[in-house]
Amino acid sequence: MTQDKETVRRKILTEAARRRLLLNPEALSMLVENYDENSFQSLLDKLAGTVGEQKGSLVVSGEMVARFISGQVKSEASTGVHPQVLAKEVEEKVEVLKSYEAKPFSDDLEARKQYFVDRYLKISSILRSRADLSPYYPLRKARSLPDGSEGKTIVMLYEKHENYLVVEDPETTVKIMIPKDCSRDLREKIDRLVPDSVIGVAFRVSGSKLFCRSLIFPDVPIKKARVAEEDVSVLMTSDIHFGSQKFSEKAFRRMIRWLRGGGLGERERNQAFKIKYIVIAGDLVDGVGVYPQQEKELQVKDVEKQYEMLLEILSQIPEYIRIIIIPGNHDAAPRALPQPPIFREYMKRMEASRNLLSLSNPCMVSLHGVRFLIYHGTSMEDIATFSKNASYDKPDNSMELMLQFRHLAPVYGSRTPLLTQGPDELVVEEVPDVFHTGHVHVFRSRVYKGIRLVNSGTWQERTKYQEQMGIMPTPNIAGILELKTGNFSEISFA
Repeated sequence: MTQDKETVRRKILTEAARRRLLLNPEALSMLVENYDENSFQSLLDKLAGTVGEQKGSLVVSGEMVARFISGQVKSEASTGVHPQVLAKEVEEKVEVLKSYEAKPFSDDLEARKQYFVDRYLKISSILRSRADLSPYYPLRKARSLPDGSEGKTIVMLYEKHENYLVVEDPETTVKIMIPKDCSRDLREKIDRLVPDSVIGVAFRVSGSKLFCRSLIFPDVPIKKARVAEEDVSVLMTSDIHFGSQKFSEKAFRRMIRWLRGGGLGERERNQAFKIKYIVIAGDLVDGVGVYPQQEKELQVKDVEKQYEMLLEILSQIPEYIRIIIIPGNHDAAPRALPQPPIFREYMKRMEASRNLLSLSNPCMVSLHGVRFLIYHGTSMEDIATFSKNASYDKPDNSMELMLQFRHLAPVYGSRTPLLTQGPDELVVEEVPDVFHTGHVHVFRSRVYKGIRLVNSGTWQERTKYQEQMGIMPTPNIAGILELKTGNFSEISFA
């Protein structure tokens, strides 16, 4: 032991008090004598979990400490310890389908043009395979057709106006008029449109002008939900914002204790032992200098320390649980999408552990054959600005639009920076089984065309910025997806 016993004693009592534990003299003496800097917090979490969540403080005896130290903890229902850890017996099946590394930034105009051509061609291919686009005309040909002609074309939206749309393809730019007596369906689709989205247009030529008859979104097909053979679950969360004064540390630690078999009711404890994976969809820490005067709202004002302290908490999660993380706009990674994984210097400690997998934003992984599209969701701000169907308090509507447009961040030049070198990696070419986002701090989940949509909320209480924006977060909730059945549930740790 490198620290004197009095220092160790004070440290143990401080950490025990944070967990509402009372240590009798024998228990405290045993913890001091067997003190290990790397494991004592985990041991206190186990003790708190053993006696479960009760009102008031929890008294820990020397006998209880001895059982844990000797590794002879009995599996009794009253202690909240499950007789068999189900997920621990299941072999991990993780396949990284897509993850992107860092690219050098360039402001080359020709590269940017080719980026949007790539987007157009990819989504055009989806449209041609998904929809009847006959007779099809490129815009240049469509604008020269005689009056009375009808046809279909594929365009990228440049501007949306009340009476017309400015659209383009790789060859030309055209104005398409919106009829005054257009159908409700057409008007609703126009209201949903966002700039730079690629869509199909059915048109009619009149007076040498193109008039829109209907819009065709690339959209995803209706699919049957894919399930796994193994009876394991995935915990889905995001936006921890460690380092913020508003971080809900007590609730977060309560979730960690639950993962170790402690607290909540029997049903929830049974759920905990089926957790094989945790997916964190960005904003692990609050960062530093992300927005003006942020330092006034920080509890931990050094980003390296934020990661170090958060990873210490995450290290208490059982080792058989694989943790998959991606960066968000508050994390230590380049901001332009796609974001590469969080800088390795901050992840070294946990990456040395076998249970952390650090990937890009966005990415796609297969867990026991079930495909997860994981994206932090920064572009929801742009979608909410331009589309009448989207708002901050209904992130699932924005997620639905991303799938309808087959693109995660269609709007260029607004709040979401895009890396416009090389191919457009944000096109949703492969249809996922699960679409998981975060960013707006509102927990929402539903199914769209067989795809489970989950925006997993936050662990940060309402901030001044959110008050100004009128955003009401729903913190301290975790989503649980059972891979064998497809059943989804949520647990509040508030």
